[in-house]
Amino acid sequence: MKKGFLVMTMLLMVAGHSFAQERGRGFGNPEENAKRISEQLAEELKLSATQKDSVYTYSLAQSKAMQQVFQNNRNGDRQQMGEKMRELRTQTDEKILAVLDSNQKKAYTKLMEERANRMRQGGSRRGGGDR
Repeated sequence: MKKGFLVMTMLLMVAGHSFAQERGRGFGNPEENAKRISEQLAEELKLSATQKDSVYTYSLAQSKAMQQVFQNNRNGDRQQMGEKMRELRTQTDEKILAVLDSNQKKAYTKLMEERANRMRQGGSRRGGGDR
């Protein structure tokens, strides 16, 4: 179940990014994605400035890598692309968890579970307000 959620989340992020370029809105570029993620987690997890910078760095690297995977595999095997994106997300989650204290780790894990549950239930896109 978690694997399916992660694949779907990543595909939606990447697809949103391609549509955003056409419409001028949506998920944004890798820098905007990383900034949004680091600011959201800084607020929700009460990150220090150093932690926020680390989350930004990890999120930026992930977003750029996912963008590259998507562009390299536009007409290719979606399952393979999903696996690569899931791997990237897992690596980023591990890096983020490494810079968090024990209470933040619990909260981060809970956030990931809540997002997974929303996606399984047909969830809302970001900005849905039902956190």
